[in-house]
Amino acid sequence: MGWKKHLIMGLILILLMGIQSRTFAAQPNIRVGLWTQQTNVTVSANEVFEIRDPGTNDRFGKFTTGTRVLITQKNNRLYVNDLPVKSIVLSVQAIDENGRVEVNNKAYRGKILIKKMDNGMTVINDLPLEQYLYSVVPEEMPSSWPIEALKAQAVAARSYAIYSMNRHEAEGYDVCALTHCQVYGGSNVENEIAAKAVDATRGQVLLYDHKPIFAAFHASSGGSTENSEDVWGTFIPYLRSVTDYDQNSPDYHWMVQFTPADLSQLLSQYGYNIGTLQSITLSDFNSGQSDRSVGGAVKEVVFSGSQNTVELTGSKVRSILGLKSTKFAIGVFVPLPKKIDVAIARNSGYNKSIDVNLPDYQVPKMMTGSKNIHLITDSNEEIIKVEGYGSGHRVGMSQWGAKALAEQGYDYQSILYTYYTEVSIGNWY
Repeated sequence: MGWKKHLIMGLILILLMGIQSRTFAAQPNIRVGLWTQQTNVTVSANEVFEIRDPGTNDRFGKFTTGTRVLITQKNNRLYVNDLPVKSIVLSVQAIDENGRVEVNNKAYRGKILIKKMDNGMTVINDLPLEQYLYSVVPEEMPSSWPIEALKAQAVAARSYAIYSMNRHEAEGYDVCALTHCQVYGGSNVENEIAAKAVDATRGQVLLYDHKPIFAAFHASSGGSTENSEDVWGTFIPYLRSVTDYDQNSPDYHWMVQFTPADLSQLLSQYGYNIGTLQSITLSDFNSGQSDRSVGGAVKEVVFSGSQNTVELTGSKVRSILGLKSTKFAIGVFVPLPKKIDVAIARNSGYNKSIDVNLPDYQVPKMMTGSKNIHLITDSNEEIIKVEGYGSGHRVGMSQWGAKALAEQGYDYQSILYTYYTEVSIGNWY
């Protein structure tokens, strides 16, 4: 029995050693594309800094704090203060790891990479992911909001960043610094509150099938979020339409208006010359018609004119008209007087203007089967009112909804589970 006991003890020891030695992946660096097609940039730092070739480690200069160095690209070559270098990539980094490199008067953590490209220089910030989030979180969500909402934003942004690694590989970096990816403004926009939210959730990501998710988020959904396929055409299991709590958003409900001539002109500017606008085909909210998604987003709109008819997606119409979201409906109205003149006394010749504020007359729509056709005759100077809800693509986490839930006492995990279905939260590193 002794040898069996020793064998079992040995196996247990090996198992325990394996558990103890298991570690999470190391924190990755992320490459953020700051600018492209640059002919020149000015770099500096708040500490002593160096400019090197990151491939060969050749040094092209060591500079004192605050020194401004001009890097240019001309004749298909890089120059450092007018001195030509053979390198196709330059690295600018402070000697002290806590230093900040400045590019065109903006400060950044980590190092700056400047790449020679055919159409000009590309400027990239290479830095640890957590430091990247110090800037992203306050750029994407006001730091005056509840800390649990900021934590939810930090986890969503971290998940989105890891999922999006190499998204812009063709351009030489992982993510851009704009809304196409996530807004990143460098270290100048950092603050202690947002950094606290990032630090409190360090390494945590949303997982589906043991992988970081495409954690889409937006400002406000207008009452309910969208299924991914109804916006982007691709079914994503964790991006489902759910009830939102964004009623306090300034963009929860909005309205804009156009004249028929203005709308025709906008369509023409985008290559859709329909002539004089005669009708718009679009169902009402909650109609259940095929031109709308479950969450209320417009799938398609038909514009008919004197010369042509076009069918456009809701996203295209949003872009052309500059709308806040694709959850919108239209109506055709005839403006009625807001004031009337009333005689003070018979034959006195004196009148008084009185506010009556009569509501505009809504032109009845024509129904053809399940189609709502809004006719425009242009005989009564009609206006087209576009009424909508929410702001952004309306998929994934609603930031105003996250704020409301945090104010109701939800922690960041509960907020995230509200907007992303069938996911878990785990440490990626």
